[in-house]
This record gives sequence, structure tokens and C-alpha cells, in this order.
Amino acid sequence: MPATQPDIQPAPAATGWRDWGHDHAVRELQTAERHGTRHAYILSGFDQVGKKALATAFARALVCLTPPEPGIPCENCAACRRVSRGTFPDVSTYDLARQQEEASTSSTAKNQTLTIETVRAIASSVSLRPMEARHRVVIVDEVETMQETAQEAFLKTLEEPPPYTVIVLLTTDAELLLETIRSRCTMLQLQTVKPATIAAMLEASEVATAEAATIAQASMGRPGWAIRAANDPSLLKNQLELHRSVDSWIQGDAWQRMVEAMRLADAFGKDRRAVYQQLVIAQTIWRSAILRSVGIAESDAGESVGSDVSPAAAAEAIRSVERCLRDLDTNVRPKLALQTMVLQWLIV
Repeated sequence: MPATQPDIQPAPAATGWRDWGHDHAVRELQTAERHGTRHAYILSGFDQVGKKALATAFARALVCLTPPEPGIPCENCAACRRVSRGTFPDVSTYDLARQQEEASTSSTAKNQTLTIETVRAIASSVSLRPMEARHRVVIVDEVETMQETAQEAFLKTLEEPPPYTVIVLLTTDAELLLETIRSRCTMLQLQTVKPATIAAMLEASEVATAEAATIAQASMGRPGWAIRAANDPSLLKNQLELHRSVDSWIQGDAWQRMVEAMRLADAFGKDRRAVYQQLVIAQTIWRSAILRSVGIAESDAGESVGSDVSPAAAAEAIRSVERCLRDLDTNVRPKLALQTMVLQWLIV
């Protein structure tokens, strides 16, 4: 049997951390490591935009045994290597996948929320003294899935953590967290990353130039997704097919646009994430159409939108998608939200 290829991992960026495109957040966390960390941080941003990569890089900087300079992990010591593998005892990560693995029930149904039991496990982990490093780092992903009662229980952990513990919360939407939780944390919002930066990350990680460019354009500004796609070609294939589908939706006539909107509305209750993803792709296509209209070709997205579409009309289409996303988040009926959106496209 041939040996399997090792997974592609992001190479260190100019900041010295394996995180690309979030230099402001990296500098703030490096400064904290050098001059004294806060007890808790919230990293907020789109799914796969790089929150976990940044949290892991922060953890490496905090526990590195032989840093070449303050705030920069050496990447070679036992602590750095074990953090990357997820086996360092002073760095723990909690998320829905771990909760499912550790569930005592025999049910195979996937839990969609971080439960009170997991909150209690996190509290126990936070209280442990570091075994090998100066700090104990606890990373909690998908924290927005906690129900209010679980968040209230978690608040007790944030109020008086041990001085050696650093808690890093990862969320797609910090507004879903209680104000009392947000007020006890330093908040860092991660934005999407330019395709050129993602392509540079992939090339530095030994991905071929042409492949890196294709993945970067399909990533919608998400370095985390780009790394996954570099390791799993099926992700890129599926993303390109989905992009073509959304592009066809935008190019359709009034009736076709409305029919697709109704189909997505019917699918919303079963798979919200898939519907949100298609709306974000639609935003990307309209945004690229605006850039092309003023002579900026950021990517191939939007190339098929008619050349007679004015920047003002395309901007209104983007605003209609943004309104739709907000409406869906505030529980407006999906059919009404999506119908209203495509009706704005009809004037484009």
C-alpha cells in the first residue's frame, strides 16, 4: 500500500504565526503575550475564515518552550509540535464534535448545541494547573450554539478563572452571546481575506501556483476552507459546482429567479448553512460585477453578469442579499425574505 501524503498545513506568515490575512488580530495577541494576556478572548468571523488557526497559533505562542523572540513560537519544540497535533496537555479544545465523541448516550443523533454537561467539563479543564507550560489554554469552538442556560452557567467560569488560564471562544456571530459574556472578553473580529493573500499562503505551503490560484478564488476569503480544499479536492469541485449553480440563478429570468428562491426557502428549515452559503456566493458575484464595471478584475466571479448592469444596480442587489440574510437571522419567513430579495434583482 503506498504511503499517504501528509496533510498540507499553512506555512508561517510574515508575522511568525501560521495565520494569514489577520495581521491586526495577530499583532494584538502577540502584544498580549509579551505584556500580559487577558483571561478571555472572543474570535468572531465567518465559518472557516481562520478563527481556529489563529487560536492555535496563539496557544503555540503561549506554551512554546524555546521562542526565538517573545510572541513568536519556534514551531519545532515538543510543545509547538504537540499543540499542532492536538496532544499537548495544557491546551484543550471543546466543540460539538468532541461533545459527540464523549457523549455517554448511545444515540447517534448529532447534538446541535454545546450542553450544560460540556460547560461543566470546560469549567473543570479551566481549573487545572498547567503541567508543562506557564499557561493553560482552553479553546471553545462553536460557542454560539450554547443555549442561554448553558451560557449563564459558562459565565461563572469566565468571572473568576485562575490567573494562569487563557480562554479563547470562537464564534460565527458574537451577537448571539450574552452581553455579560461579551463584556468579560477581549473581542477580535476576523474579516474575509483577499484571494491574493490566500494564494500566497497556499504557495508558501507548497501548493502549485495554478491550483493555489483556483482554490483562492473559490474560497470566498476563507483561509481555513482553502487549506481544507488543498487537502481534499472534492471540496473545490463541490464549491465550483455550487458557484456555477448560483451564477445560473442570477442569470435567470424573473420566473427562474423566483422559482429558485422558493426552492431555497423550502430547504431553509432542513439546511440553513447551505442556504446561507448560496446567498454569500450571490453577494460575491454581485460584488465582483461592480469591481469589473470599474476595471478591477479581482476574480472570475461576476464575469457572467451582463455588462449592461450598472454599479448602482449591482450595489442594490448586494444590499438586497444583505437584507435577506438579516431577515433570515431574525426569523422572517424564508419565502418572504427570499422573494423580496429576488424582486430587487428584477430591476437590475
